[in-house]
This record gives sequence, structure tokens and C-alpha cells, in this order.
Amino acid sequence: MYKRKQYIIDKKFQLRTTFSIIGIVSIITAFIVGAIATSVVYNNEKIDNIHAIENNIFDFLTSPEINADGPVYHQAIKQIIQNHTTNMTTLRSIILFNKILLISLIFIIISEGITLYILLIRKTHRISGPIFVMTNYMKQLLSGQYPDTRPLRIKDELQDFYALFLQVIEKMKEKDRESGAGGKKNK
Repeated sequence: MYKRKQYIIDKKFQLRTTFSIIGIVSIITAFIVGAIATSVVYNNEKIDNIHAIENNIFDFLTSPEINADGPVYHQAIKQIIQNHTTNMTTLRSIILFNKILLISLIFIIISEGITLYILLIRKTHRISGPIFVMTNYMKQLLSGQYPDTRPLRIKDELQDFYALFLQVIEKMKEKDRESGAGGKKNK
């Protein structure tokens, strides 16, 4: 038994089925990504506002117009500077992470589409292959010849239908033998 290399046999059926499933998955995925993107944009706006407020507070507290010389004031300023630096680093990392997350999701969706296409073409091939074989057998029957049948591949679909189809061919051959037609089909 030879291994067939052509995976798209019935273009209309296989591509329609494949693209309809990919379409549904893409719509759902687009909705999820849209929700995540909206959240990221909304949160980034909040973070940008926090960043601006934090900078204004820092600028005000460290301005030369405030002239307090007590040790508590100096300690407070040191703590504010330390907290401000930590907050700004955290905010920048959150913003960067959100951007990386969004770009990663786009690449994942594209990869998902490609993977689904390949898997669905292979899956529909398991249905289209038996139909293709039986169609060729029917053409041979219509031309007055009995086909040389072969078993389907192990993972092919329609195994029961194919077995029934082969039984029909055998019954036809048996009737022809009984009527004396030999190896040819009666016209």
C-alpha cells in the first residue's frame, strides 16, 4: 500500500471545513485578545497617571523652595527618593511587560492559526481520502469495470461505510458470476 502525499483532495469540503473552524477560533481568540488589549491600555493609562503624579510630588518635595533643615525632613526626603526610584522602576517594568504580553499574544494567535490549519487539513484528509477512493471505484463501476479494491488506512474515517460499499461491490460481482457475465459488469 502506497502512502498518498496529496492532503487536499476535496478542496471545497476540506478548505470550507478548515477555514470555518479556524474562523470560529480566530473570532473567539480576537475577542479574548481585544479584552486583554483593552485592559492593558486602560491599566497603562492609570500607570501613566500614577507616574505623572509621583513625579509631580517628587518635584515639589525636592524643590529648593522648601527649606526645612531638621533631621526628620532629611530622612523623609531620602525615603521619598528611594520609594520614588523603586516605584518608577516597577512602573516601567509593568509597562514593558504589558507590551511584551500583547506582542506575544499576537504571535501565539498566528501560530495557533497555522497549527490549526495543518491539523484540520490532516483530519479532513481522513474523511476526504475514503470518499476519494470510493468515488474512483464508482467511476470504474460506471465504466463497466470492477475496481481492484484495497483497505483504507487505519486512521481513515468512514470505515464502516467503506466496508458496506465493498460488500455492495462483492454482491454485484457475485450476481454477475451467477448470470455468467464473468469479470465485467453488465451494461
